[in-house]
Amino acid sequence: MVCISSACLKTDNILDSVDKLKSITKNIELSGGSKKKDALFSKIIRKNEEDSLNFLVHSYFPPPEKDFVLNFADTSSKTRNFIIDSMKYIDALDIPYYSIHAGFKQDFSIENELLVNGINSFPLENIYENIKWYKANYSQKLALENLFPNSQKDSCFLSHIDDIVNFLELDKSTFLLLDLGHLKISAKYYNFNYLKAVNLLFEKYIDRIIEIHLSENDSFSDEHKIIQSDSIQYMIIEKFKNEIVKYNINLVIEARGYSLSELKICYELLNQIIGIEK
Repeated sequence: MVCISSACLKTDNILDSVDKLKSITKNIELSGGSKKKDALFSKIIRKNEEDSLNFLVHSYFPPPEKDFVLNFADTSSKTRNFIIDSMKYIDALDIPYYSIHAGFKQDFSIENELLVNGINSFPLENIYENIKWYKANYSQKLALENLFPNSQKDSCFLSHIDDIVNFLELDKSTFLLLDLGHLKISAKYYNFNYLKAVNLLFEKYIDRIIEIHLSENDSFSDEHKIIQSDSIQYMIIEKFKNEIVKYNINLVIEARGYSLSELKICYELLNQIIGIEK
């Protein structure tokens, strides 16, 4: 199905984003960018029941009491307790999988969405420890999202296509949330061929891709531009539309700074490709 991320709209209250986006589609991914609100859990459950919405839950949701950088390469209770809170929504909303960013190589702070001031280092092994912990506690599928060289630094896990492939080969029970915008930035930074990398993932690992995030950029920063009919990502989805439908891969629009009417056009454009009505 085609979904729209709640992060597409900049609001303090994620319920306001949901109310606006449901005028376009019932398929909404709950993500970061909002503030903590009282009784959010019961309100989300009630809204799901009353409006028959199809929710997904991604990474930095629900909003925490105090903002922090969620890092899946951190095995501390801070990370795991956040995931425990997220899984309450996954369970109650009957969502078949949980998706989260793959993680950061250092403990960063964030300024204008850029990572700065690296402090503690985290090894790749920590990600596999958290995967093991997750699978010991939850039956839902787990998907890690590929990241990109943030602030033009090799700062994140699952950025290079080789790292993504190695992950898919080493852990065959965990899935990939493929962010095509992130992969585009990585291709520029590491100097690998973007379209060849996309073809490799779709042709060899299509059964491991559970979700695709869609937003365009200039190959240098994560601009979250909207998908249009001349976008390279539009062409990718069109090329692999049969595989996307066959494996029930969710497409999620992550464009930011656009009006509801522009988001609706984008939603309908993608929905037409895969031939599924909202």
